[in-house]
Amino acid sequence: MFFSTLFTLFGLGALCWILFNLAVYALPFAIGLTSGMYLYETGQGVFLSIIAGLFIGGFVAALGEFAFDRIRSIPIKLAIGLIYAIPAGIAGFHAAKGLAEFGSAGAVTITFLSWLGALVVGGTAWARVSGWSEVNAVSDPHPHRSFDEH
Repeated sequence: MFFSTLFTLFGLGALCWILFNLAVYALPFAIGLTSGMYLYETGQGVFLSIIAGLFIGGFVAALGEFAFDRIRSIPIKLAIGLIYAIPAGIAGFHAAKGLAEFGSAGAVTITFLSWLGALVVGGTAWARVSGWSEVNAVSDPHPHRSFDEH
């Protein structure tokens, strides 16, 4: 009984992690899936469709990070970040809403958790496309210092 509960919790945690990552990468995932399905519908075969869809989705994710890193114009950076964050926020809204409805919460609680999920997932997508978390973790020469000492 204990192990079945443990494996159930582990499985639910893994599914939530997968759901969160798919929501964060909603735009590259959707473009990769659409291109793979298009290739399959045009008769290119299952293997090529899957490989091309994975490649195109990864390319779109890398392209966003590269463009955000190289472009210096603030309005264009804002546009690039929003292009990635808005679909992720919409996916996060619906994922959180589905999980909250599954837990049979009240209407106000479902709405609040849905918007909270949209903000968290959209903000995470923005941070990942901007490379914010990697830059701050690597570039700080004195990670032990507080913010006041900089």
